[in-house]
Amino acid sequence: MSGIEIPIHLQERDRLHREAEPIRVGIPLPSGRVYELAELVVTNAAGVLIPHQFEALAFWADRSVKWLLVDALARASAQERTQLFVRARSDPRNCEPRSLPLLQLVRNNDVIEIDTGACHFTIRSQHGGPICAARVGGLEALQGVGSLIRLITLPGAVHELEVERLAVEERGPFRGTILAEGGFRGASALPLQFKMRTVFTAGTAIVRIDLQIRNTRASMHPGGLWDLGDPGSCLFKDLTLACYPRSLAPELSWHIESPADERSERIDCWAVYQDSSGGEQWQSPNHIDRHSQPTVRFCGYRVTGGPGDALLAQGKRATPVITVAGQGTWVAAAVRGFWENFPKALRWENSSLEVGVFPREARGGFELQGGEQKAHTILLDFGTSASQPCLAQLQRPLELWIEPAWVEASGAITWFSARAPDDDPTQARYVEQIVEGSRSFFARRELIDEYGWRNFGDLYADHEAVHHRGPQPFISHYNNQYDFVFGAFLNFMRTGDGRWRRLMEDAARHQIDIDTYHTQQDKAAFNGGLFWHTDHYKPAATSTHRTYSRSNARSRGYGGGPSNEHNYTSGLLHYYYLSGDREAAAGVRELADWVFGLDDGSRTVFGLIDANATGGASRTVESSYHHAGRGSGNSINALLDAYTVSRERRYLEKAQEILQRCIHPADEIGALRLDDPEHRWSYLVFLQVVGKFLEKKREIGEIDYAFHYARASLLHYAAWMAENEVPFKDVLHKVELPTETWPAHDVRKCHVLNVAAGYAIGAQRERLRQRAKFFFERCLVDLMSFPTADLTRPLVILSVYGSIQDYFRKHAKSLAEFSVHNHDFGAPKVFLPQRARLKSTLGSRVRVLSGELSRILADKLYAVKVRLRRSG
Repeated sequence: MSGIEIPIHLQERDRLHREAEPIRVGIPLPSGRVYELAELVVTNAAGVLIPHQFEALAFWADRSVKWLLVDALARASAQERTQLFVRARSDPRNCEPRSLPLLQLVRNNDVIEIDTGACHFTIRSQHGGPICAARVGGLEALQGVGSLIRLITLPGAVHELEVERLAVEERGPFRGTILAEGGFRGASALPLQFKMRTVFTAGTAIVRIDLQIRNTRASMHPGGLWDLGDPGSCLFKDLTLACYPRSLAPELSWHIESPADERSERIDCWAVYQDSSGGEQWQSPNHIDRHSQPTVRFCGYRVTGGPGDALLAQGKRATPVITVAGQGTWVAAAVRGFWENFPKALRWENSSLEVGVFPREARGGFELQGGEQKAHTILLDFGTSASQPCLAQLQRPLELWIEPAWVEASGAITWFSARAPDDDPTQARYVEQIVEGSRSFFARRELIDEYGWRNFGDLYADHEAVHHRGPQPFISHYNNQYDFVFGAFLNFMRTGDGRWRRLMEDAARHQIDIDTYHTQQDKAAFNGGLFWHTDHYKPAATSTHRTYSRSNARSRGYGGGPSNEHNYTSGLLHYYYLSGDREAAAGVRELADWVFGLDDGSRTVFGLIDANATGGASRTVESSYHHAGRGSGNSINALLDAYTVSRERRYLEKAQEILQRCIHPADEIGALRLDDPEHRWSYLVFLQVVGKFLEKKREIGEIDYAFHYARASLLHYAAWMAENEVPFKDVLHKVELPTETWPAHDVRKCHVLNVAAGYAIGAQRERLRQRAKFFFERCLVDLMSFPTADLTRPLVILSVYGSIQDYFRKHAKSLAEFSVHNHDFGAPKVFLPQRARLKSTLGSRVRVLSGELSRILADKLYAVKVRLRRSG
């Protein structure tokens, strides 16, 4: 344990002094280094211990810690760059401070008391808000019920939180988290559920509230169309947190865009309301309701107050903080991403400090689609006249990162290499466009105004707009295709550039909230699934981020839903490791559980006849193709990630089942027509995942039949690739749309061949390496030959895999010792999906039976859904 020292770099970029800012970051650790968290401490650059807390998020096979989550209090002056260190407790350089603030959390039945040292808070299980009392400096800062969360429906009915479960989710000396879950009580039943995490930090009076609201109903999606206005949607007018400061004649202080512009006055009512993004495209067709009417009314924000709600100020983009002071105490409020997630409001009226996360000022109210959710982060701060609020800092948090060389040396991220001077410069410059320049992903948000509570975090799918001609922006959403969240994570860890982290966090939250279908009331093949990107070369219209719109339905058979070919979990897994966001870990498992649902024959109309695997998790392109493809590859990848985060064997066993269903060491590869790029290119995705499967099996020490089966299969296919594969640009005459994305996919060939080379022996090993290098070089040359090379999709592919050649150049190693085994893999077996098995068994009768069962099921499902709508 001696000798460990991990620097955490911090950079202040917003010209703000940070006295005690809570920070959180995940750190990868090498195998065998740390077994007990008590052996570690966090110090500042002078070696003085600072308030901190550790949590192990993942373990190596020997039970040493693999990912360490660090919470600490940081201090930095304006524009200062400094460091904290994770060190061994026994390090002689450490200095004990006079005292460290400790968080005390006590639960007594339905009452939870939290003392941070700076403020004492009370939470009650039957209370309709995050906190019911706050005492700071011996004075009560809140009065009455303290705080309440209210939802107002479009007809005007008021609903309050009804807590069904209150739990201490996190309890430590530095940080505590209270989790509340439940629904809304009112005159009528609503299909909405909430989840609220209230976070407290030792030494501060800051309260962070992560409030998530979910529509648990299924969408009806008639004809496979997913537009706004679906009967499964829930409409409402307002969702607001109200706090009740203890103040008779309060003084209000606020700033809107910068803390330097703070104003103070005594005023009875006040509000700042952000109606739109304030950007040049603020009236973009990205912001329409179920009637295709605009949801925005004016550009930017307005501040009103006093008699007649006079206009006090207006502008483009607000990042406001409001403070209400009186009777010796003050309460401050803010919202993370205030303008980006518009509409938003902060208000002071009727002695209530209000945070409108879905504010009533918005035109037409809100529609939460079936299976859709949204989370907002509310910040509260409490103090006395002797202290100042610090919420402005938390809206613009410190940038922090781990030394990339340490990350690489830890070995905790498969095929990861830190940026180095001898990396391929063309690849590095190409990927850098994502965060740098006038065409960065930040800048592309402005083109279609990819802002607002439902849109922010997604990427503009500009590759779908290349043929668009017209005055209005072409609206197309990316929905994390090819796992940009993972690509942003990798590049953040490689470089320490905070812009990558911001893109990663925004995209991860969007995938968790909007792109995932959070319901168990639809068919098993859809429940918990991930929606495709919006349709190729067609505007999203009123389908939002759900692919298929009635506006584009020009022929019979158009439509669909979530599919195994679009299932990405690795970004969420690593975002969880970096942030500790439990919703990300839950998202990984939800998407892996969807794989089980896709493949569960007992949950289809034919389940009583044949309950075995449907093949829904392993098909690619055609229902009859159950070989190497991205559908099966994505399913296996999701299962591996779920096993990694949960250690539940069922995920690993299902991954092995699908792998062995779709590939064999003796496959007749020529018969699969892998030289047909239009329909078979994605076999490369599958082989990349086979490599990941082998890495996971080696990590956990399972060198068994499944390992050797996968290894032999990978080498069989890699040998075929080395002799038969050509760059995609050389066969563009075989594809329907010869775009720049094809040569970008050549980097996958580089990846597969490099992985296979590690397991190869003799001359084959060098042959595979040379072919890997060839495909990497052709990938870059061919991609750059397209004037459209800088579109979103190829950039995402290279953000994930672009550094793979640099890794294998530095870390080429022989795994030839794994070549010895005595397993007999037999001959390949043909998998028949459920429908094909039934057809084989029942002959022509299955067609009639299928039609009748489908009609009966559709009628019954429709009747059930109608009853659900009427009852709630």
